[in-house]
Amino acid sequence: MNFSQELSDRIILGIDPAIASIGFGVIRGSEAIEYGVIKTSSKDAMYDRLRQIHTDVLELCNLVKPEIAAMEMPFFGRENTNAGRVLRALGVIELALGEYGLTDIIFLHQSQVKSAVAQYGAGKSEIKQAVMQIFDLPKPPTPDDSADGLAIAYAAQCGARASVA
Repeated sequence: MNFSQELSDRIILGIDPAIASIGFGVIRGSEAIEYGVIKTSSKDAMYDRLRQIHTDVLELCNLVKPEIAAMEMPFFGRENTNAGRVLRALGVIELALGEYGLTDIIFLHQSQVKSAVAQYGAGKSEIKQAVMQIFDLPKPPTPDDSADGLAIAYAAQCGARASVA
């Protein structure tokens, strides 16, 4: 049995980490069970935003009961002032997943996610269309971050896995 066959019957939670809008998608096989975003307000203090992310990820896990978690590793250019905040959110998400019991998280690079659902260089609209077709959804998932969450879960199901420390 190969890796992707092993995961096809498992509930996979895909997460697109961020600080303001965290996309998530939950799949089992070819079914999109749940998708959406966790939002935080820029008006709130950073520790309140991180606490909310932690609470909401744990709540989501208790609701959908994932067996596997996958996260996209954010890529930052040289001048990205948001990088530190996103990395703190990623750490809080990983903490919440670990507290739920998901300790072997699959980390993916953006290129792996795109190649699993569309093609390298695909934009947000192509990802949304591809996810809609893969999961036979009546319309593209919105907002964009939720489509990314589904794409991340699907890439993990297909066997993608990045090497990260």
